[in-house]
Amino acid sequence: MPGVRRANADDISDAVALVLSSAPVALERLFSQQTEHNNYHAKSFLIRAFAQKAGQFGYGNHWVIEIDNKIAAIGCGWQFEMGEAYVKATLESMTSYYQGVDVLEVLHRCQALQPVFARPAADELCVGHIGVAEAFQRQGLCSQLLAHLESTAYTLGKRKLTLDVKQDNAGAIDCYQQFGFELVRITQDTSIMSLGTYVHMCKLL
Repeated sequence: MPGVRRANADDISDAVALVLSSAPVALERLFSQQTEHNNYHAKSFLIRAFAQKAGQFGYGNHWVIEIDNKIAAIGCGWQFEMGEAYVKATLESMTSYYQGVDVLEVLHRCQALQPVFARPAADELCVGHIGVAEAFQRQGLCSQLLAHLESTAYTLGKRKLTLDVKQDNAGAIDCYQQFGFELVRITQDTSIMSLGTYVHMCKLL
């Protein structure tokens, strides 16, 4: 079975497609935006952000599984101690794409989702952007990524793995439950984006 490795800038095409597939509605509503002078697209933003190593969407924050020269699966992990450099790089990825005051609308939407996607606690590693290419689904790649992130959490001294998943994503929830995640809470997005209902799940380490 192919191993998990750090993503790199050369992975950008397959990787961004899989990141988008991990939360297509949420990412589109967060990062696609039409203004009087500009038309922004989530995919274009993610391509630019992934090309930068640092930040939430940078390639340095992601792990991939490569099969036959294609990125078959992707995932990442966030922790409380990401630090000022991580926050700065994430903001720079936005300000380098959205022009002038247009970025304020994006930041406002991101802030509005904080009740749904809470910042990880100090003892948690929060798993995100889990995507598996259709041709490689049901082959254990999701569990392989989760096992790698669990090992990373142990190394970092964390006590929990956490994640948020759309309530109607039955396939993903089944994978997470089989890996040992349990439901903690259900949250309805009441922001202007109306993203629906999300399940917060946790696995004790």
